[in-house]
Amino acid sequence: MSSFKFNNERKKYIQIAKGWKRPTWAPLKRNFLRTPGYPGARLLNTQTEMRVLSIPVGVIVPDDADLEMLKEEIATWLITDQPVELIFDVEPNRTYLAVVDDSFDPDEFVTLGIGTLKFICPMPYKLGPIQNKTLAIENSDLKSNFINKGSVESNPIIDITVGAKSPFLDVWNGLEYFRLGYPVPVQTVVVSKEERILWDEMTDLTKWTPYTQKIGYIQPAGSFKVWQGYAFYAEDYGNGTAWHGPVMTRAIPQDATDFILDCQFTLQSTRVGQMGSVTVFLLGDNDEVMTMLDLTDYYNTMQNINGRVGVGWMESEVNKDNYRIIESTGGIREGSFNGFRGHLSMKREGNKWSAKVSKYRANTEIDNDTVLDYWIDISNTSKYTTMKPKKIVVAVTKYGNNDAMEVAFVEDVKFYKINHFDKDVTPYIFDIGDKIQIDTEKSLVTINGTNAIALKDIFSSFPVIKRGKNEVIIRPANVGIAKLTYRERFR
Repeated sequence: MSSFKFNNERKKYIQIAKGWKRPTWAPLKRNFLRTPGYPGARLLNTQTEMRVLSIPVGVIVPDDADLEMLKEEIATWLITDQPVELIFDVEPNRTYLAVVDDSFDPDEFVTLGIGTLKFICPMPYKLGPIQNKTLAIENSDLKSNFINKGSVESNPIIDITVGAKSPFLDVWNGLEYFRLGYPVPVQTVVVSKEERILWDEMTDLTKWTPYTQKIGYIQPAGSFKVWQGYAFYAEDYGNGTAWHGPVMTRAIPQDATDFILDCQFTLQSTRVGQMGSVTVFLLGDNDEVMTMLDLTDYYNTMQNINGRVGVGWMESEVNKDNYRIIESTGGIREGSFNGFRGHLSMKREGNKWSAKVSKYRANTEIDNDTVLDYWIDISNTSKYTTMKPKKIVVAVTKYGNNDAMEVAFVEDVKFYKINHFDKDVTPYIFDIGDKIQIDTEKSLVTINGTNAIALKDIFSSFPVIKRGKNEVIIRPANVGIAKLTYRERFR
């Protein structure tokens, strides 16, 4: 007797009854148009319906098993919020995405030792193994030629690590295309509207200088270290009765009237009682705090991470008009940002300040849980609306003698100068080192994790991998390193 793996688990005590046959293909529904005087009907289209798999199974209950515990174990295994992978022993190279039907009764299942499991596959196709293609230059094109052996088209994910600036990006497959931005004639002036003038991937402490004065709510103490070549973390928090930990600073290389500060953080705890923060300050004249990006767990009786993006720093201000928290996630999204890995940003353009806090989708660097807000300083009541930034400060802290957070990283700091032009010019839409992802299944395109659908040509379509031969071409050819991932689909 054979069995199956579901939700990444295979239960040895569950076996599929002999004689069961899987449906060869997903059910089809033909839609016809019948017209008086016309013999028969015209076929309008064919719909592929959900696939339902009713599987007769037997349960071999171990002699010493606690039946109530066994019921709970089976229910925990089978009941999922979203479709998960279902793989049968007799067809190990095909994967279904399924949920169990809510008519499933674990009591009857365990008591009688037999039953029927009904799995529903909202996405009806079987999936083959993951296919990975790396595009390469061929006849001046960045391309990949391959055959999709599936019986229907597939939805790819395309990842590009940018190697050259460009005002556009094209993905072609035959006559079908996907486009961001727009190609320009050779005589067109192309400029960097958002010019990245500082990018630190937090791999080297020597670019930064220890900061020793109290800043905002933080008393500098201890020291930083680089974690596995990609993040600053507190090797030593030092001593303090309030918020304290290592603090370092780095100068901004150019003056910028309008700017964007974007920083990637990780802040995670494993138990109640851990308290900590990761913070980036933007300093202006006389080391005054112009902007604060802050991710903090204030509580030692619960786990609750709060993201804050603000102008100025309240406790240092005599004139409270200088200070404003534009976004604080604690009151409106309590608990949503626990286990945080994502980024915070502040943009100042003219007298408008725009704040963003985004937690990445699990195991990606794609924005998922996001809050946005802005403040227009109509009368320039805050002196920081016109002040030019001079330095960036990073800090990782804990509170008093409370346990520090399990993970507290500053992973990436970017600073952009926003340029303005008097004449009609075309901007680059991405920069060297940016990461672009095109996800057809989700109809989502992102640049550095941020949704970039506004750049999409409305007449273009998200790319698909056709049945049979495919020639995927990405332009411009020097855009960078491009990889394509998909799974063949079978009826």
